[in-house]
Amino acid sequence: MNDELTAQQQVELLQLLGQHEESELVDVLREMMEEGSPSDEAVDAETMQASLQRVLAADKPLEPAMPGRLVTMNRRWRWVAAAACLLTVGIAGYVLLNKKSTTMPVATTSGPYKNDVQPGGQKAMLTLGNGQQIVLDSAANGLLAKQGDAQVMKEGEGLKYQSTTGNGQLAITYNTLSTPRGGEYKLILPDGSKVWLNAASSLRYPTVFTGNTREVELNGEGYFEVAKNAAKPFHVKTGVQDIEVLGTHFNVNAYSDEERIKTTLLEGKVKVVNDGKTAILKPGEQAIAIASPLTTDHADSRHPDKVGNSPLSIDHSPDLEATIAWTTGKFIFREQRIENIMKQISRWYNVEVTFAGKPVQEGFTASIPRNVPVSKVLKYLELTTLVHFKIDGNRITVLP
Repeated sequence: MNDELTAQQQVELLQLLGQHEESELVDVLREMMEEGSPSDEAVDAETMQASLQRVLAADKPLEPAMPGRLVTMNRRWRWVAAAACLLTVGIAGYVLLNKKSTTMPVATTSGPYKNDVQPGGQKAMLTLGNGQQIVLDSAANGLLAKQGDAQVMKEGEGLKYQSTTGNGQLAITYNTLSTPRGGEYKLILPDGSKVWLNAASSLRYPTVFTGNTREVELNGEGYFEVAKNAAKPFHVKTGVQDIEVLGTHFNVNAYSDEERIKTTLLEGKVKVVNDGKTAILKPGEQAIAIASPLTTDHADSRHPDKVGNSPLSIDHSPDLEATIAWTTGKFIFREQRIENIMKQISRWYNVEVTFAGKPVQEGFTASIPRNVPVSKVLKYLELTTLVHFKIDGNRITVLP
């Protein structure tokens, strides 16, 4: 038997570590991987097996990331139960093989992590039609402004619009909700539609929807739950793209520094129009629009057929859980390149990212909470031994 973990086994193991970080077994495995020493060749197999038995006997259901996708720990850990017994020596060999002359850096307040950065939170700026700006994270709950027949209310960690008469107003006033890097916010539009804005995003919208359509403009990323109104379709404009819905749940990723605009449908039906091309999405599908020319270096390794010059294409089996992970407080990376991962980290933690040398081309797989300091996120990624990181103020350097 080969006593070394294969690359695929390493990826699967690291993914499970990220999904079950509170497990005693995870603690055992992580300690072996991070603090390997020559004595690790004599790992206590009885301790490993006892930990496995406690995990598997619990059969505790995991909190589903999406409705109807309940997964039990027993099923998730079945591979580990078999592999850990066979690869106990192999894990130790893996640690020694990758350890070289020094131990793997860990998230501490010394060494490469002289500083740490806390995660983002509920932060946003509301710009009213008259130019007045309101910092929402420091504003008190209650009435913020009155615009015609609309009242702008802050409720908890969100923003809500209420009509005082229900008759609408003659002059349309447009407001803009903007989240900074390191911020996210929830908005309830005048028609009752709900929008969640991710970091470094903005939404421009009217205080009252008049006429035969409801139109908003998005920059960045937003998750929408649109109130149904067949007589008044809802449109999301993203510059080069128009998304038309009647009532549905969907996610739009339209950051200006991304090469593709991705519209992912979870419920209902939407029509996406991009550069004269039209796509009708069914639940569980994703429309991919080309926002800028793609290069080989940024090709999607999971969906190579989606790379090309077509202005609009449909992915019939996107990773829905990973797409909306940000709305459930997680990062979920599956075969993602480090450049794409660091873009998400940069936005959420409001840090600058630089690369020392050419980035590795291998894909990374991990599930990590978004409510932890950035050092913990980097620590998970470093477990692959493919990259290391250095934090200097608000700058993170990615080292090969």
